[in-house]
Amino acid sequence: MHRAVRNLLLAALPLLAGCAGTVRAPYPPIRADMSPAALARGATIFHASCEACHRGGDAETVSGAPLRELPSYMGSFYAANLTSHPTAGVGSATDEELARVIRYAVSRDGRLMVMPSYAMGDADLAAVLGFMRSGDPLFAPDARPAPKSEFSFIGGLGFRIVTGNEPAERPASGIPVPAKAATLEYGRYMAHDVYDCASCHTDGFSPTKTEGDDVYSGGMSFIDPEGNKVRSSNITFHETGLANWTQEDFTRAVRDGIAPDGSALRSPMPRFRGMDAVEAQALYDYLRSVPKKDNEVKGARPRLTATSVRPAWVVASTETSVDEGTDADTASSVAEAAALSQKQTSVSASTPANGGTATAGAGASTASGAPASSTPSSKSGAAVASSAVTGGGSVASSGAPSKTGNATVASAAPSAPAHKPHSPEPKVDAAKLFVQLGCASCHGPGARYHDRLARASGKSDADLVRWVRNPEQFLPGTPMPTYADLIDVRTARALVRWVKAGGPASLPSSR
Repeated sequence: MHRAVRNLLLAALPLLAGCAGTVRAPYPPIRADMSPAALARGATIFHASCEACHRGGDAETVSGAPLRELPSYMGSFYAANLTSHPTAGVGSATDEELARVIRYAVSRDGRLMVMPSYAMGDADLAAVLGFMRSGDPLFAPDARPAPKSEFSFIGGLGFRIVTGNEPAERPASGIPVPAKAATLEYGRYMAHDVYDCASCHTDGFSPTKTEGDDVYSGGMSFIDPEGNKVRSSNITFHETGLANWTQEDFTRAVRDGIAPDGSALRSPMPRFRGMDAVEAQALYDYLRSVPKKDNEVKGARPRLTATSVRPAWVVASTETSVDEGTDADTASSVAEAAALSQKQTSVSASTPANGGTATAGAGASTASGAPASSTPSSKSGAAVASSAVTGGGSVASSGAPSKTGNATVASAAPSAPAHKPHSPEPKVDAAKLFVQLGCASCHGPGARYHDRLARASGKSDADLVRWVRNPEQFLPGTPMPTYADLIDVRTARALVRWVKAGGPASLPSSR
C-alpha cells in the first residue's frame, strides 16, 4: 500500500513540475493606443473584464486582491497588482509583456496563470493597454506587492492535467475586431473574446470548453464573498435558462446588475456598465441563436414564464421639481444641488374660470445638466417602483398634468414668484426595501461590508441618494447594482435616512 502511494506521488512529480515550469508563448507586437477613442474603449473593457478581480473591496486602485471565487482546494490565488508602481506593479512592464499576459494568461516570468485568456482583437487589446498607461487614478502606484499565488497538491495536479500546461492557441497578432453592429458576429465576439461570458457560464477548467456542446449552459462553480458555493446560470434561451427574458430584461441585468424580478445578480457576476444599446442587442441576439440546453442550475434566478410579472419600473415624470431631487443622478456637489433647489416656478396672473383650480403643464421646473455619462440607465425624475413603497407619496409615472394647488405653473405672463409645494414623502418600509434590493447581503449585520455603513453618518442625504441610485457614476467598476430604475429620489432618501439612523443593525445577522 505504501509502495503504491509512493509510486503515485513519484508519477505526479513531473506533472507538478510542469505546473511550476515555464511555458512558451509569443509576445504580441501590440503597443498601447492612447487616442481618445481608444482610451474610452479601453476603459469600458477594463472596468467590465479586469477591475472586479484586481481591485479589492476597499481599494481605490487595482493593487491586487485575493481570488476568493476559486475553490479553496485548488490553493490560494491573488490577482496581480496592476498599478504603475515599477516593482510591485506593472510600471516597468513593456506593452508586449502585458499583451502576452492578456492574450495567453502567461505571467511575465513565463508561467501559466489561473486567469482567463482573451482573444480580443488587436485594436481592443491596444485600447486596454492604452487605458492602463493613461494615468487614470485606478493605476496610481501602490508599493504593496500582491501575495504569490500557490497551487495545492491536488489543485496543481488537476490544473496540469486539464490544461496540459499549454497556453491557448491563437496568433500573436492579426486578430481583427468585427465591425460594431447589432450582428451575431459582433455579439459572439463580445461574449467569447471581450466579456468572456462563455468561460464563466460553461462548466469546467478546460481551455477548449467554450468550443463544446455545453457552452453557455452554466454550472461553473464559484465561491461568493460570504463563502457560499454558487454556480453560474444557464444563459441559453431554454426554459431552464433565459427563456422569456426580453431585451430590456437582459440589458438591465447585464448592465445594471438587476434581474427581472428586481433582485441583485449574484456575485461574482460583473456589471458591464459601458455596454451600449448596440452591444446589448448584439449579445442578446447572439445568445438567442445559441442551441438551447436543458440544465437546471440550482440557485440560478430568475426563470421566467410567459406570464411572469416584472416590477413596475420607474418612468420619467416632468412633475417632479428640482427641490425633490430630480437632478440626483448627477455627481454635482451638494452646494450645487442646494442652489438648484432655490429655483422658483412662475405663476399665472389670472385665475382659471373653472373654479380656481389649475393644472401643472409640461413646463414644470426640472433640473438640467445631466452628467456626461454613457450609462444608459441614467434618468431624471422617476416614480417609485418597489412594492415596499406604499401610501400617497408616489410620483405619477406619466407625463399627464397634475394638480398643484391654486396656481397655474408655466402659464403666460409671470407675476409674483412662489415655491411649488412639496409633495409628501413616500411611506417606505425601509427594512423591507433594504432586503428586497439585496443591500442586506452586502451591508446587513455580519455581511462583509456592514462596517462601511458607519461612513454614511458623515455624508449628506443628497450624496448618499446619488450613490444609491447611480453608484457607477462615482466608481465605474463597482459591483453594486444601479437602482435608478427601481427607486426614485424620495424613496432613496427615505432609505438612506433609515440607514443613517442605524436601521440595518435591527436586521438579523447573516453569520
